[in-house]
Amino acid sequence: MKKKIIFTCALLAILAVAVTACKLPASGNPPPVATQQPIIPTTTTGIQAEPTNTSLPPTQVLVPATPIPTSTVPATEVSPPPTAVPVATLPSASRIQFAAGGTGATVEGIVDTSQTLYYVLKANASQTMSVKLASPNGDVYLGVFGADGQVLLNSSAQQTTWSGTLPATQDYYLSMTAGNGKSSYTLTVDIPPGQAAPTANVTPITGSFNPVAVYGPATFEDPMTGGNINDWTNPTTGLLPNTSYIKISEIDAKFYVTGKMPGFSTWYFQWRELSDFYLQSTFDSGSCAGKDAYGLIVRGPEHQAGVSYGYVVSFTCDGSLWVFRLDGANPYTTKELVSYTPSSYIIAGTNKQNVMGIKFIGNTITVYANGNQIAEIFDNKFTSGRYGVFVSPENTTNYTYRVVEMSYWDLAKK
Repeated sequence: MKKKIIFTCALLAILAVAVTACKLPASGNPPPVATQQPIIPTTTTGIQAEPTNTSLPPTQVLVPATPIPTSTVPATEVSPPPTAVPVATLPSASRIQFAAGGTGATVEGIVDTSQTLYYVLKANASQTMSVKLASPNGDVYLGVFGADGQVLLNSSAQQTTWSGTLPATQDYYLSMTAGNGKSSYTLTVDIPPGQAAPTANVTPITGSFNPVAVYGPATFEDPMTGGNINDWTNPTTGLLPNTSYIKISEIDAKFYVTGKMPGFSTWYFQWRELSDFYLQSTFDSGSCAGKDAYGLIVRGPEHQAGVSYGYVVSFTCDGSLWVFRLDGANPYTTKELVSYTPSSYIIAGTNKQNVMGIKFIGNTITVYANGNQIAEIFDNKFTSGRYGVFVSPENTTNYTYRVVEMSYWDLAKK
């Protein structure tokens, strides 16, 4: 029995060797090895997949099999799509051409209800342009913007005039929008020749100037007791200004202007506009010292025009006249027209009342103190615009003065 088992085991061993021998190749070369397919990374392979929340489809990362290297196939580089660059769309417009040697032009037409028409003209940087738009009912509104997209006057402000210094050499577009119905219009554009150097004569002329005797009743009178306070409030908030530099307040029916920061001149415009005018205001100097200054700024920009400019006429606490042209606020740029010049016609000191008069016709500014002419200045940079109050607390923190009354005569309509 034992011999039979041994014989069976030997027989099985011989059969196993025979089977293995049948799987060997006929030659002595090694068998070919099948190439393993590359692994596409997934969330289950242990290799971080490309993110999918991008503007480009994820690129598959091919990882060669190990341990036998295979040829590396680089991932295809995908170029991102080009980014669209927005291009300002300028409206179709009729071009305005000045006559040879001319400095202005006038065009007329008709605009339909809710329609906007455009004119365009070329002008140079630093030139002064004045635009007036007239219509029978005053309800065709003006807009002014440059080809670079800078808006100088938005038609939504419902204004009909604009005057200012042009920021760049380019085309400027003038829009006319009908407000309440079909209307005719007359558009006048004026760009005076290069600005002449300003001059001033500060030799006083004795004699009382009475605007009522010369021009008749004032076009507008304000006793500054609160009845016209909305002329000075912010049109959006309905509040009087109170910034880091200036504060306007009405207390017990009295109108006060405060300059908060010593050494900083500041101003605030109301909404009325004038071109040729006589503007008169009575001031109480308040508690002041030295070169603390109070006064007016005239021919300023449109509301929310994004720029500040105008002519500043001021009296100082020590009895001097100071006049300068504001060319810009950012950066602060000015042109001195009359340096601090003492005048015997300005009453110096604390809590003193002075009447300031400014006659501005064309390019001539005539300044009066208590009815006496104390300066005549010639400058043609700004031709029309808003007026407002000015304060310069040169020596006194929170310097405050009072505007007692303010009146003007619109000489362009007389």
